[in-house]
Amino acid sequence: MKKHYLAVDLGPSSGRSIVGTFNDGKLTLKEMNRFWNGPTEIDGTLYWDFVHLFRNIQEGIALAKKEFGDGLVSMGIDTWGVDFGLIDSQGKLLGNPVNYRDSRTDGMPEKVFAAVGKEAVFEQTGIQFMQLNTLYQLYALAQSGEAQYQQADKLLFAPDLLNYWLTGKQVTNRTFASTSQCYNPVTKDWAFDLLKKLNIRTDLFAPFADPGTVLGNVQGLPVINVGSHDTASDFAAVPVVEGEQCAFLSSGTWSLLGTELSTPVINAEALAANFTNEVGVCDTIRFLKNLSGLWIIQELRRVWIEQGFNYSWCDMDDLAEKAEPFKFFINPGDDVFVPPGDMLRRIQETCERTGQTQPQDHGEIIRTAYEGLALLYADTYDTLETLSGCKMDVLRIVGGGCKNIMLDQFAANATGRKVISGPIEATAIGNIVVQMLAMDDISSLNEGREIIRASFINESITYEPQDPVEWQNALKKWRSICR
Repeated sequence: MKKHYLAVDLGPSSGRSIVGTFNDGKLTLKEMNRFWNGPTEIDGTLYWDFVHLFRNIQEGIALAKKEFGDGLVSMGIDTWGVDFGLIDSQGKLLGNPVNYRDSRTDGMPEKVFAAVGKEAVFEQTGIQFMQLNTLYQLYALAQSGEAQYQQADKLLFAPDLLNYWLTGKQVTNRTFASTSQCYNPVTKDWAFDLLKKLNIRTDLFAPFADPGTVLGNVQGLPVINVGSHDTASDFAAVPVVEGEQCAFLSSGTWSLLGTELSTPVINAEALAANFTNEVGVCDTIRFLKNLSGLWIIQELRRVWIEQGFNYSWCDMDDLAEKAEPFKFFINPGDDVFVPPGDMLRRIQETCERTGQTQPQDHGEIIRTAYEGLALLYADTYDTLETLSGCKMDVLRIVGGGCKNIMLDQFAANATGRKVISGPIEATAIGNIVVQMLAMDDISSLNEGREIIRASFINESITYEPQDPVEWQNALKKWRSICR
């Protein structure tokens, strides 16, 4: 008997509703709708448009129910991390949620460290330090005395807000809470001591709900609390063989490079390396580092199209292929590349600031971004092995970014490891696997991963490392310039 599951997957640049059909031991996917998502600037503030997102989610549900009828057994929502909406005592949204790239967190990490110490923040949360984290957003609101923050009754993270609008239930998904730098992965509760010292309201948080629980229903369709942070769903979909030691890379606008552990790694070495311990599905820990991904390439293309250069993604790869290798070096994780804008100019200025000449043509710019990202992967990979105590001979890349053949091969070259790419729609697939667990259609995450391997074998591509000497020399030079 065929069963159908609706996965709503919202990334920081687009959203989509995808139905997964399970039949004869295999999973197939069909997209219901796809829609824009991204920041809109109004009077200097970057906002998300959640009404637009909800309208498109409703459309996806209607399309799925129309096509699959009673065979549609459940749905689940995952989104990008850290952002939230504030709800009043009547259950109404007080204002459009603010985008994590907004400038309100400028200078907030330094103020938090001055108040409580950087070491104390990491000891209680085990989370990578990024200016966009929820902790600094909340600290900015607390410091400013912003009216909506003072009036709010509850804080609901992005997927929890959308689930609330569907079911009327206010809960906090644990996988998402763990990205906020307000959660303690050791005690499995909020970092109350830290939050109180910073005068951040602890009464705003809704009760926890773990992945795999049923939140309610919409039009008779059960709404499942999945791995609602998109990386939690991504990692759930990595088709790792049971017992295999490998690194995971979720590749998209962001790159998240890490592995799956049973317990968090919170020590001085992890703090120094700025690694993070996030909660995965089935009581796992996503031990990883959040790196810049294809964001720079996406912004280059967006700005160039506005300027009249109608490059396709393939056009950009062709330009990069023709450019001279290892001519310029940047760290795509540099804070200068976080806000939207003219990445060409920022790459040129970064190269000049670090004692290099400036890349000029578009091919040089693109290749500099790709090589910088691959070398950042290699540098992080070495640290991951040291901190986790695991030797990992394979890098498995999933997500939309794994379609980028050039970057996948560069990743193999830079890390000196075999790369296996796929599946592409990992977030939606991981979302669906947790729904299948919740509906008792599979018995374990390992069973789900076996189904994924069997279902998406045609998407899997293996890349062997090439030009090892040249890439090792480039990594040494990158470290001397960019660290």
